[in-house]
Amino acid sequence: MDLPLCSFDLRTGIFCPRCSEKLERGLYTDLDIRVMKKLVELEKEFTKLQRAGYVRTVDGEDAVFIVLKEGSLRDLDFREQAQLRKILEKELEKPVRILEDAADPIKFIEKVVVPARIVAINKIWLPDGSEETRIILDHERNLKIKRESLIRVVEEVKEMKINIDFEKKLAVYGRTRRRGKKTTLSHEVMNNSDSSQK
Repeated sequence: MDLPLCSFDLRTGIFCPRCSEKLERGLYTDLDIRVMKKLVELEKEFTKLQRAGYVRTVDGEDAVFIVLKEGSLRDLDFREQAQLRKILEKELEKPVRILEDAADPIKFIEKVVVPARIVAINKIWLPDGSEETRIILDHERNLKIKRESLIRVVEEVKEMKINIDFEKKLAVYGRTRRRGKKTTLSHEVMNNSDSSQK
């Protein structure tokens, strides 16, 4: 596997000056080291990983996102990817998403948000002169990860500040059905345009 740190160093836990410099600069975290070490171990079982490349691991609120270089998953079939993910989830004790990077940041975001779809993109200039990208997705229910996780992954992998909104949102209203001390909230789907008229 194409790794940013020496595979020998990852196995032994003793890092050469070049790898130590990268770690001192904060380019890679303890989680990165843990994941890379496990991937090196798994090359014997998943030999196709030898042609893959590592980018970064991001600890989101609801899952760990392992980002590999574009094309890294091409040779792994669905069953192998599922097995690999299961092993990594056991190692990390958290749900895992394995993704491929993309040169185009929007293409990368599309991979992260699946099955949600991007319907619009807007550039926003902030008062401090920095730029923020507003991503509008089709429906809130289609985004299977937390919004905070999506923002964190994109920021750490692409160094891109984003804001997430939805064409259609899930709205929670105050109508309740009381069963003893429990309160059940009813959910409805509404369009942004409908909500703005209310």
